[in-house]
Amino acid sequence: MLNSNATHIPSGSFRTSRQSNVLFQAYLGTCVGIALFDHHAHIGGMIHILLPEPVGTSSPENPEKYASTGLPLLIEELYSMGAKPSTMVATVAGGALVGPVSHQDINLDIGGRSTEIAIEILCKEGIVIKKSETGGFFTCTLELNLNNGETIIRPAWDYKAHTSMEAEALSKEDIYRTIDSLTPIPQTALKILRIVQQNSYTIESILYELKKDQVLAARTIQMCNSAMFGGKIKIDTLKDALLILGESALINSVITAVIRNYFGQSDANGYSLCKGGMFFHSVGCAVTAEIIAVMTGRINPQTAYTAGLLHDIGKVVLDQHIAKFSPLFFRELHHKKTDYLTVEDKILGINHCETGSMLAAKWNFSNALTDVVLYHHCPQKSHDDNTELVSHVYIADLLMSRFNTGLETDKMKSENLKEILSNVGLSIADLSEIVDSIPLYIFDLNR
Repeated sequence: MLNSNATHIPSGSFRTSRQSNVLFQAYLGTCVGIALFDHHAHIGGMIHILLPEPVGTSSPENPEKYASTGLPLLIEELYSMGAKPSTMVATVAGGALVGPVSHQDINLDIGGRSTEIAIEILCKEGIVIKKSETGGFFTCTLELNLNNGETIIRPAWDYKAHTSMEAEALSKEDIYRTIDSLTPIPQTALKILRIVQQNSYTIESILYELKKDQVLAARTIQMCNSAMFGGKIKIDTLKDALLILGESALINSVITAVIRNYFGQSDANGYSLCKGGMFFHSVGCAVTAEIIAVMTGRINPQTAYTAGLLHDIGKVVLDQHIAKFSPLFFRELHHKKTDYLTVEDKILGINHCETGSMLAAKWNFSNALTDVVLYHHCPQKSHDDNTELVSHVYIADLLMSRFNTGLETDKMKSENLKEILSNVGLSIADLSEIVDSIPLYIFDLNR
């Protein structure tokens, strides 16, 4: 879990400081984190690198995202504050692989290429690398204590995995009782979700239903004013939202407002690693699935967004139970390298995909959305008509689990990644472009 006293460094950004009471922290998967500290000037900084170098342009809009352009900016800022290369030391961490080495291709090792570029820059500047732990498949936290310049690299979730507790398998009756104990999604919201699943819906029909629920309408307007939907122009009415954001963004904001309230019933001691972790992970999957749909042209982007947002609904139910078994859960998951669904089945007797499908049936989801909820860890098992949609969500989920690791515990298998990408007309080489297209607010845990 993120240190509550730490300053979190989001992907694609860096921070510097000369204050001794500051602790910088980055949560790293495939991303690379670099901590720099000058013991003489007592100045430090940290960068959280998303990608090796800009994709398709020599003048990127956000140079901090890349090893080739972001690290020089951090070094230059530290120099301007009084640091010198001869008295600076560096710690490098992260750079985990996207997939197994046996299936690796040079484009799959995004973190490895970021690490190589970063080390080359540091060596060219004459900055000593005192500690480096990169590669592999584990996620980790990198911390820099500006009081003494000490850095710590620790496996993610390690703090939860030291004690044991026996678990009793949940019955379907237990699951249904938990479902009934949660505050349900309002009927108006469910009706809007069903309308959106129809290919022939109109914005007028959605607005008509939305006006029946003033609480949901207010939440929608609040969502329209958030960073994920612009947040630059004040929106006061649904009509304003439609005119300023457009039909697609307004519909996305309605669905997101609905799901945020439901995910709000989860805890930060279960699947989530920070407050709201599961919800923000789902938003990241939704945005990424939409980006992938635009790239492939095979799935309606609106459908992809909705599917990405809803894929993990089963976790809200199991989260009511998993927290008390979290030491056992985390030890099984990360110390024994066990498959995610297998761990859930072993500890709880059911996994979040199966639980989600029970919710999907209760809420009368379409067959396509039900398949997404049930098979997003294994698209090849979905019905043929829905495989492409499920594959879009799988790819989005995998990328979020590798590049946005500070939110929740999701751990996706990637043995069939190349085949799944090929089924939607993509290749491993397209992954960098997809990640580069994800807006930076998705990676900011401070939002």
